[in-house]
Amino acid sequence: MSMKIEHDFHIHTGLSSCAMDKENATLEKYLENAREYGLKKLGFADHLWDSAIEGAPRWYYPQNVDHVLPLKEKLRVAKANGLLDEENKIQMYFGCEAEYDYAHRDVALTEAAAEQFDFVIVPNSHTHIVMPKEYYKPYQKHADFMLQAYEDIINSKVSRYITAMAHPFQAVCCPYPYGELIDLITDDQFKRLFDRTAEKGIAFEINMAGVSRRTDEEIEKLPQIRLFRLAKECGCKFIFGSDSHDIQPHRLYHRAEFVAHLLELKESDLAEIAR
Repeated sequence: MSMKIEHDFHIHTGLSSCAMDKENATLEKYLENAREYGLKKLGFADHLWDSAIEGAPRWYYPQNVDHVLPLKEKLRVAKANGLLDEENKIQMYFGCEAEYDYAHRDVALTEAAAEQFDFVIVPNSHTHIVMPKEYYKPYQKHADFMLQAYEDIINSKVSRYITAMAHPFQAVCCPYPYGELIDLITDDQFKRLFDRTAEKGIAFEINMAGVSRRTDEEIEKLPQIRLFRLAKECGCKFIFGSDSHDIQPHRLYHRAEFVAHLLELKESDLAEIAR
């Protein structure tokens, strides 16, 4: 019997610029979803570039710590007002998806800011935002960029605050299939990074965006399945995330159970926050 996945630690609200036009990207709607689909833990992770770190890409200008903090207060008020009822036992976490800072080869988050979040996820794959455009070709240059970004993130001065790597090596908005980049990286290269990830206690995100609508056979052939298996072999823990920008992805979130079954995951393979 497959393990039921009852958490989602990658949810965007209207505070993220890419979700600000989505009417359903609200705390209230996500909570309704949790009750309907049996989710017990919701982790809100709006995009973030700490304004204390210079060099933010233009898209990140409004998305700083002060911008997302109102959600933390909203979660506190919801709990105080009994919105998180005992019957459903839904827990909600205030987090962020902090960005990789290419110029400083670090995470665009200070320790003081990191202290304000329940969890932090960081992508090495927002190459459409942080990577120089000339790195798109040859493909090896793009792959090498993500390898370096991943290493910089896990070696960051704020690495102890990082809960998980967000959609690792799944290059976002890539003009060609990101699987071609994954194919350019050897198992040994991945294992070197994943061993270090496990040592640091940083989890590996199983991102369900682009997975949920596929058949079992299609999922088995996805390039990221190779990464998940290597990460498990290296002792990494996992969290699941829908990467929701509105409430629709939760309708197919039960497909996470197939991925868990495919990888033969047990509860002990999940990050502590997700258990």
